[in-house]
Amino acid sequence: MSTPVVTNKWAGIFDCGTCRRKRLMGDEFSKKALERHRRDGSALKCKQCVADAEQAERTKAAAKRASSITGVNNQSETNEVRACGTCGKTLPQSSYNRNQWSKGDGKSRCRECVERAVQAESANQKNSNDDKIMAARKKVEDIKKTGNTVKLVAAESELAALEAEKVTGLKPVKLSAGRG
Repeated sequence: MSTPVVTNKWAGIFDCGTCRRKRLMGDEFSKKALERHRRDGSALKCKQCVADAEQAERTKAAAKRASSITGVNNQSETNEVRACGTCGKTLPQSSYNRNQWSKGDGKSRCRECVERAVQAESANQKNSNDDKIMAARKKVEDIKKTGNTVKLVAAESELAALEAEKVTGLKPVKLSAGRG
C-alpha cells in the first residue's frame, strides 16, 4: 500500500482576487464561492479576506454607534430594553443590531453574543475538517496492524477523498453498488 501524502505541502489551483495570494487550496474558500467560480468564473475571495472585511464592517459600525451615542440630539434611540436570548442580560436597543432586534424578545442576541458565536463557528469549522483527516489517518494505521487488506483499501480511499476535498474543495462522489 502507498504511504499517505502530506497535504500541508500541496499547492492548490485557486487564487484570491482580494489579497492576491496564489495557489491556494480549496479549503481556503467557502463552498458557495467555489461553486460560483466553477459556474461562471467569478473572482474568488478567500475566507481570511471575508473575515477581515466582516471585522472591518463591525469596527465601522461600532464607531458609528459610538459617535451616535455621543451625539447631541439622537432622536432614533429609544429607551426600550430587551433580554438577550443567549446571555439573559437585559440590555438597551443600542446593544443589538437591527437584524437581531427585529427577531423579538427572547430570540434576539446582543452584539457580544453574536460576535462570540461567529468566532466559535469559524474555529469549529476549521477544526472539524482537520479532525476528520486525523481520524482517518488513525483508522488507516489501526487497520494496517490487523492486516485486513479490504478494510485497508477502503480506509485509504476514505482518507484520500478527505485530503482531495481539502485541496480541491470538491466533495467525493460515492458510487452505489449498482442496480443488482
